[in-house]
Amino acid sequence: MKVGISIIALLMTPGALLCGQALPTAASGAAATPASTAGSRAGFRIPGSDGEVHYALGASQIVQYGYFGPSNATGTAALNGDVGYSSLNVKAPFDMVYAGGVLISESTSQNTSTYQNLALSQGLMAGKWVFNLADSVSFLPQAPTTGYSGIPGVGDIGYVPGAPGTGPAGALLTYSGNRVDNTASGSVERMFTGKTSASVMGSYSMLRFLDDNSGFDTSGVSGEGALNHRIDARDTVSVNAMYSLYTFGKSEGGINFETRGLNGVYTRLLSRTLSLELSAGPQWVSSSNKALIPNSLSAAASMGLGYVHGLTNAQLGYSRGVNAGSGIQLGGLSDTVSGGVGHSFGPRWLATASAAYSHTNALANSHLAPPPGLTIPLGGDFSTVYGGVQVSHSLSRTLSMYISYGAQNQSFNSAYTGANAFNGTSQTFGIGISYAPRALRLRQF
Repeated sequence: MKVGISIIALLMTPGALLCGQALPTAASGAAATPASTAGSRAGFRIPGSDGEVHYALGASQIVQYGYFGPSNATGTAALNGDVGYSSLNVKAPFDMVYAGGVLISESTSQNTSTYQNLALSQGLMAGKWVFNLADSVSFLPQAPTTGYSGIPGVGDIGYVPGAPGTGPAGALLTYSGNRVDNTASGSVERMFTGKTSASVMGSYSMLRFLDDNSGFDTSGVSGEGALNHRIDARDTVSVNAMYSLYTFGKSEGGINFETRGLNGVYTRLLSRTLSLELSAGPQWVSSSNKALIPNSLSAAASMGLGYVHGLTNAQLGYSRGVNAGSGIQLGGLSDTVSGGVGHSFGPRWLATASAAYSHTNALANSHLAPPPGLTIPLGGDFSTVYGGVQVSHSLSRTLSMYISYGAQNQSFNSAYTGANAFNGTSQTFGIGISYAPRALRLRQF
């Protein structure tokens, strides 16, 4: 059983909690640098050694087609910064990644906005005990899609291995504007032998929309207990029990629903370059209003396949589980497939790509009249796809440029009657330049 939480697992935690099913991660080691960016000078890199700090400053021009209307084109100038720090202390490892910037609209109909993302993880090894605290928080002006920040066109696709794209919370795209998404978690693991351990984890997540007439606020509390056993150097098995409670804003009449699950997990190192993780089990759903959200039993599952070799890294993942509904519906059951690939062509060229597809069915019964005070739409069958590609080129040891392209599409059936769900196709083109000096080492100070 791998102890501690890598920065990769940390960055994927919010999506896993919102789906009520642990997502697999293929990366290993704290703050592992992607094979595609190791040795590359093309922009920001995740730190890969103890006490190392990487940072980058950038400027870009972004053009979006179709986001604010089928034939509407908007231009945006962006200024951004990224910082990553890693302490690989054996007893108290710590990881941090930050991405933020300002989006200066060139259209009089759109406002200047900012985006912020911060992820922190602190571990503690004490004898046979392993502790970890983690927090991931973001402030975004739109539903996230590609790159670590989730903002298409700002040049951060492929920074983080194992995380093909931040993606929307709950897998649905919305027109709702400024939002805060935060997940805080803690875990404890007790090693009984060199191969067997037990662990517990708890977390709190929330999604808050800050604009008037925007999305519906949601909160979630999750817990998990697991028994883990490493069979040999290649194989690990686990059994875990999970519980989640999702609640909505006070104006929605206090409606909530619960999920319970029992999962079997199998992890195998297929080769030095290829790893696999599988998880599956039943998932029960119950709610405070059984006529509105009937009790149900479905299967929850996830799969992760990771490849790292030389100057190439790739990931493929699948997940199925219940989520809170992305602020546009009263809970949903989503099937999501995602993938990403990155490759360095020597130290000066880096190409990365990511994509995801999700199909979501509403949990709520759309044939019933909503109870008094409920304004969240009850139905909806959604198909969502988004992705992006980026090519970066190093101009010198500190300067690089990039071009990127992203696209998103979402459609839904007539059962959804709300106004906040994105509908149609949009495309984003970006070109930019970044300044990324040599890494600093805090221990020098």
